[in-house]
Amino acid sequence: MLWSDTLNPHGRAISLGAYALAAVLAVSELAILALALHPNVHADYRAYYIDRTTTCLNRDAIGSYSLGQTVSFRSDGAKRVAGMKVCGWSGPAADGTHSLGETSRLRLQIPPLRDGLKATLQMAAVIRPPQMTQRVIISVHGVSLHKVTLSGKQPITVSFVIPHAAFSDASTFEMTFDYLDGIPPSQAASDIYKRSIKLVSFRLDAI
Repeated sequence: MLWSDTLNPHGRAISLGAYALAAVLAVSELAILALALHPNVHADYRAYYIDRTTTCLNRDAIGSYSLGQTVSFRSDGAKRVAGMKVCGWSGPAADGTHSLGETSRLRLQIPPLRDGLKATLQMAAVIRPPQMTQRVIISVHGVSLHKVTLSGKQPITVSFVIPHAAFSDASTFEMTFDYLDGIPPSQAASDIYKRSIKLVSFRLDAI
């Protein structure tokens, strides 16, 4: 007679239960490993934290804005612009709101329009030798509309027309700033790493 045959039914049940528990744990660990390798997360989360294809983590922000008003992005306008800043901004400070990362975004609510808009922005470059200029590409809902090279510490006024087709199908208005020359990392410039511009003021006018 085999030794295993001497086990009573209760003992065999315990053994089978142990094997079943081990199998369940193994399957659970495999499932957790699969989830870790291929997490089912929102596309914005994946792009920022996992794939690292963006430095601008989208957030559910929509600011209020009245056409024709100049909004300050200095410290005195902090409360007014807080809802407009989606991502890629720090501050604001006395000299404006500093960009942070490779991209910044603004999102705001505007009334329905039949025609386009004129954007008027005041911006200044963040410079640190040998980086003395900052190239900026400004888009509206993915449509590249204006390119500017900023130099010097004093803000300059940048104006351009936004065609109605760029935002007519959108429920909100979204403007994106892409930076090509952000301050590179260094021990001396750790406090301004990946900064490119200071946005001083923002204005939209119907045309």
